[in-house]
Amino acid sequence: MAAEASTESVLRLMADKPREQTAFMSLIAGLRTVGLEADLLGSPERQEGLYGYAPPIPVDAEVAINGVAGFVDHTVVPAPQEDPRRVATQDVVAHELIGRLQDLAARAPGGGLWVSISASPWLGAKKKDRERLYDRVVEMARKAVERRKPFVDLKKLPQKPFPVPTIGFCEAPEDHRVTIAFDDLTLGWSGRFGSDGQWSCTIGEMRNSIGRAIEGKLKKQLARVRAVEADKPIGLLLDSRPMHGAKGKPEPVFDLPPLVLRHMLFEIAEDWPGVLSKAWLISPQGLSAVYGDPDAFDW
Repeated sequence: MAAEASTESVLRLMADKPREQTAFMSLIAGLRTVGLEADLLGSPERQEGLYGYAPPIPVDAEVAINGVAGFVDHTVVPAPQEDPRRVATQDVVAHELIGRLQDLAARAPGGGLWVSISASPWLGAKKKDRERLYDRVVEMARKAVERRKPFVDLKKLPQKPFPVPTIGFCEAPEDHRVTIAFDDLTLGWSGRFGSDGQWSCTIGEMRNSIGRAIEGKLKKQLARVRAVEADKPIGLLLDSRPMHGAKGKPEPVFDLPPLVLRHMLFEIAEDWPGVLSKAWLISPQGLSAVYGDPDAFDW
């Protein structure tokens, strides 16, 4: 009962930030659902007198998991500043090219094709022009497969200064033979399971947009916490739930697949070794472990 009372009292302290409050409610509930003992012990940012750090440490909560206490900070996964028309065009182009290149990819070295391309030529193009662009890429892929080497068609570039399309080869399973990588100056990611069963992911501009906010947490707030608590676990609670803000407008968050977020977190954490112990994602799909052991929810 004492632990439950502690959790409830800390959640009441968080009432000033409803998103943060409900995120920690979801974290504790999710950890308990998978069979772990989980409780909120305090909020260092709100209970400076209780913790006695000088200066106070900038972290949202102290959380005990199976009796081991650590600090956890909450942050949203920020939505990138994107052109929605470009993103929609990328989706359509990727879907079309994946379908049209499947048979060629099966004959490619490694059984897979990697297509690096800009979606800009398709943006606002008429149907006949779009079909001509698709045909051009398919013809490039055919020549690459026939020649058994990556191919760049320097003679048939768009008239505008778009990035040069290239065709390469990759090891790929039967259910994911074609990977489309957009090199527009926009956020994007692509990923696949390799023949060894390992996930590989290209995050493109994501590190410079979404990743920048997460990296700021590690190098500023959590690095300060690590400086005064060398041995205590430090966790990050990432939040991609769609919610409305104080003025009734949807908050700008980005619901990334856990596999992609995990890949980006490991990249960022490598630049700040020793700071982060664990990270979780609370999303519309529930709670996921996205840093540390992906199969374990504790520290």
